Amino acid sequence: MKAEALAEVRPRPAVQVKVTNEVESAIRMRTMLMRMRNRGHERRRWQANYFDTQMALLSGLMSPGQLPILGGPNLASGPSSTVEQQLLRLQPDYKLLYNADHHTYFHLHTLARDSPPKAVEPPHRRLFQQVVGSTLTAAFGLNVMNKDLVAVTSEQVNLYDAASLRRSRFNPFNPTRILIHGWLGNANANIYTALLPPYFDLNNGTYNIFTVDWGRGAIADYVTASYRVKPVGQVLAKFVDFLHQEAGLRFEDLQLVGFSMGAHVAGLAGKHLQTGRLQMIRALDPALPFFRYAQEKERLAPGDADYVEVLHTSVGSYGFDRPLGHADFYANWGSQQPGCFWNECSHWRAFMLFAESLLRDQNTGFVSRGCQADEWNQLTRFQRCPTDTGISQTMGGDLANASTEFLAQRQGVYYFQTSDQPPYVLAQSASAKGWRK
Repeated sequence: MKAEALAEVRPRPAVQVKVTNEVESAIRMRTMLMRMRNRGHERRRWQANYFDTQMALLSGLMSPGQLPILGGPNLASGPSSTVEQQLLRLQPDYKLLYNADHHTYFHLHTLARDSPPKAVEPPHRRLFQQVVGSTLTAAFGLNVMNKDLVAVTSEQVNLYDAASLRRSRFNPFNPTRILIHGWLGNANANIYTALLPPYFDLNNGTYNIFTVDWGRGAIADYVTASYRVKPVGQVLAKFVDFLHQEAGLRFEDLQLVGFSMGAHVAGLAGKHLQTGRLQMIRALDPALPFFRYAQEKERLAPGDADYVEVLHTSVGSYGFDRPLGHADFYANWGSQQPGCFWNECSHWRAFMLFAESLLRDQNTGFVSRGCQADEWNQLTRFQRCPTDTGISQTMGGDLANASTEFLAQRQGVYYFQTSDQPPYVLAQSASAKGWRK
């Protein structure tokens, strides 16, 4: 009877998946950080060993074969193994050493026309993030913000700090774009290096460009970082509400641009807004592992904004395979980008293509052909479109001041081809002879 009573009150696990490397590395990270706090005079020597150990883990996780892609044999019927039980115990601790409200930073970048850029001291960072971020820069080129943007003023705006907002160069009458990095990124993520220059080439550079730095949560093993996406999205929603209430941000002037996990952050922000509704989200190769079977309330979905546009470049490995938005564009059938010999390259190609699209118009951009939405699987697996809709649209672009009618016409699934190096637009794609405009 006692055993039956215990079985009745025992809570059922929320997630039943089998993941090995990521869970073990997360638990190892927690154990090592606890030791670091208590080791005293041996702290420096231990830190060096810890960074070496953690970087080896991160390097291993860069391989798609090590990513926790859920499917087939990964699905388990219950927490039968020790690793599964460890994962279930780990879930409530995803805030370990990371509080999204306090460790998510917002940096405003504006074009400095009347004064030289301010020398802004970077916010305090953990030594771990500094070392790991620098190592990731050297090894993979993940966080390499271009320091030559001397005409751009960068300043930190703090959530609920109206004084920091008033001191900034934020102009509510200018278009606002909020860029969000993905896993292993930080304030210097290469998505920011790729997108800031083209944005400041548009509209005489009169843009408010915010970059979100959630590096203290993103520089971790993949499982831990994925659990931090939702709280970061909630904090971003608070920040947008803050801009609207304190500075008069207009939602029709706002777009969220997220890469990889950052695309899901953008979607979750749209779900949690309190003072308005997002008009547009631009999702660049949304992350697939640990989000494939998530409910729509836990990831990017079409209902997160009036218009959600998705670019797919590494389907099935790092990037989401099925359509997630109102308009989904598959570059080179969605995977194995030309000139790329590894999936990370195809994944990162998303923001490179989007950056180039910002500098082109509807006639010279990535003209894409329409395919029946329910045939996306044929498009990605067999590289063919059984039913061509006869409609063409241009991928990307800023789409500022786009009308509701224009955005409604863009809805659907599209595919296009690119070159293997910049400029990525193919001549025949730019001309689009014989395609219906």
